[in-house]
Formats: sequence, C-alpha cells, structure tokens
Amino acid sequence: MTTVSRGTHAFFRLVVTDASKTKKVVVWEGHSAQFNPVEVATAASTSYEDDMQKMPIIPKGIGGVLREDDYLLLEAKDDGTTQSQIIATNPQIIRVPVTKRNRRTGIISEIVFGPANFTVTTDFAAADMSATYWREIAYVAVPAQEEWKLGHSIAHNSRIALGFQDTVGVA
Repeated sequence: MTTVSRGTHAFFRLVVTDASKTKKVVVWEGHSAQFNPVEVATAASTSYEDDMQKMPIIPKGIGGVLREDDYLLLEAKDDGTTQSQIIATNPQIIRVPVTKRNRRTGIISEIVFGPANFTVTTDFAAADMSATYWREIAYVAVPAQEEWKLGHSIAHNSRIALGFQDTVGVA
C-alpha cells in the first residue's frame, strides 16, 4: 500500500471537453472510497491500495474521441462528510489509461497518464471545496496531430486510480 498524508474524502470525475470548455461530457464519476483508502490509526496518514485489480475500469472509447486542443479534465467536489481540502499541487495517485493515435502516422499506443501529465490548477482550501458544485483540479490538453480515447483495449489494463493529499482529512 502507498501511504500518504490524510486522504481526501470527495467525489471525482473525468470530463471530456472541447477547446473552449463549453461542451462537457462526464465520462467517469466515483468516490474516493473506490480506491480503498485505509485511514491509519493516527489519522496523520492514509494508505491507498496498490493492487490495481481492485480499482474501477474505464471502458475503452467512453466519451468518444478527443481531438487536437480538446481537454481531459479532472474535477472534484466534497462528499459532505468532512470539509475536504485538496492539496492538488501534490497529487499522490493519478492513473488514467489513454489510447493515443497519431493522425499523421497512424501509430496507436496505449499509455497511462500520471501526475506529470496533468496540469494542476491550484490548491483548494476547505472553504473552496463545496459539496454542491464541481471544481476543476487538473487538466491535460490533446496536442496537435493526436487523437485520444480513454481506456485500453484490454479491460484489465484499463483501470483508474486517484488519490490526493488532504490537510483536513478525517478526525
């Protein structure tokens, strides 16, 4: 298990959007509990399950094809049990499977996006994390001459994992 400082208790979702971020399509939504966080007795840290077979699957092609200048957004909102405070500039776990296709060469590759692939928007203090509306916490843009589909062709390899540090956490 990977141990981080307190885990965020929030809902996460992946959103596909166009270059102007006006047309949004939610392709996956889930709670942080899906990633099996185990609160350590001291409440100073959280362990996340490392066994990817226990993580949710993103079916290949869900949300359609992302083309040049489209965005894949990661959004969050508090679940209402605690006032979460996401430390987005220090993501602990981000694993999003993507199938990339170069439109010029036709080469297809399956990759997994991690924290280094996403541009994190900002940290969110407890007052910023509402239980009623979604906050964009990270995004990645499709570069020129590429097309993306979420997921991999083998469902077993197409699992998502998310986990963020939280300075508030569970008391």
